[in-house]
Amino acid sequence: MEAPGKDLLEFGAGVVMNPSFGLAYVETLLCVVVAMIVLRLELQRRAGAGPDIGSRRETVGRYAASARKLLKECAPEAAGLMACLTLAAALRARGTEKVLPEEREAWENIKAQWPLLMTADTLLSLQVMLRLVVLLSVVLRAGSGGPVPLSEESSVLWFGANLARLALVCRSAVYMLDGPLGGFLPVACEVAVLPILLVLSRGTFKRAWLALSMIAMCAICFASRHNLSLAGDVTIDGLFTLAHALDFLAAVVYLVRTVLIDRTSRDVSVSFTHMIMPIQQGFAAYYFLQAFAAVPELVGSGLPFEFLQISSMVAFGAYLSAAILHFAECYDARMQSV
Repeated sequence: MEAPGKDLLEFGAGVVMNPSFGLAYVETLLCVVVAMIVLRLELQRRAGAGPDIGSRRETVGRYAASARKLLKECAPEAAGLMACLTLAAALRARGTEKVLPEEREAWENIKAQWPLLMTADTLLSLQVMLRLVVLLSVVLRAGSGGPVPLSEESSVLWFGANLARLALVCRSAVYMLDGPLGGFLPVACEVAVLPILLVLSRGTFKRAWLALSMIAMCAICFASRHNLSLAGDVTIDGLFTLAHALDFLAAVVYLVRTVLIDRTSRDVSVSFTHMIMPIQQGFAAYYFLQAFAAVPELVGSGLPFEFLQISSMVAFGAYLSAAILHFAECYDARMQSV
C-alpha cells in the first residue's frame, strides 16, 4: 500500500527548485523593505528628528531603555518564545525521519534544498508553535487592558480554521506535515489552541451567529470550487482550502480591529502579538511562494495554488500593516508624553 505522505513528498521534491519563485521572493522582500522605510520616515516625521548628534544619542538611549523595560514586562512571553525555539532546535538537531526506501531519493532532494530546516514543512510547524505562544500570552494577560485585535471576530475565524485543520488530519494523513517538527507535534499545538480560541470568541458566537453562519457557508462554497487533489476526495481536499480561507479572513479582520481599537490598547500582550503575527504568517507566505508551485496534475478544481499563494501574501501584508500601525501609535503616544 502506498505511504500516505508519498504524494506530498514527491510534490515537494519536484517543485522546490521552480525558478518562477525567485522573482516572487524578491518582490516579497521589496514589499517588506518599503514598509520598513515608510515606518522609519513616519517615525522621523513624528519625532522631528534632525541632524543633531546629541539628540540622536539621547534617542538611542531612550530606545535601549525602552527595550530593557519591554523585555522585563514581556518576561513570560520571552520565556515561552525561547521554549518554543529551543524545542524546535532540539528536534531539528535530532533530525531523524523514517522514510520508505522508494521515497529515499525524493527525501534526500528535499533535504538538499532545505539544509537548515530539513524540509519546507518545518516552516508551517514553526507557524503553529508561534501561534500557540501568542494565544497563551493573550490568555495570560487577559483582563489587564482593553480590547485586543486577536479576539472576537478574528478569533472566531481562526477557531473555524483550526477546526477545519483538525478535521483534515482526522480524515486523512496526506496533509500531515513531514520533517523533524512534523507528525503529531503540529496537531498537538492545534488541539491546544482550540479551547483558547473558544474562550476568546464565545461572546461573538452568541452575538453574531447569523453573520458567522453566512461567512462559513460562503467559505465552504469557495473551498468546494477551489481545491487540490492530493487526497482524491473533494471533502478532504476542500477542508485544506477552507482552513486557509478562514485564516485569510482572520488576518483581514485582525487589521480592521487594529485600526478601530488599537489606539486605546496598551496591553503588553498586544505589542507581543503584533510582533509575532507577521513572523508566523511570513513562514506560511514563504512556504507557499517558494515550495508550492502550481502543478496541473494536483489541481482538483478552480485555482487552489493561486489562492494559497495570494491569500498567504495578503495575510502577511495585513499582519505587517497592523504591526506598523500599532508601533507607530505607541511611539507617537510616547513622544507626546515626554
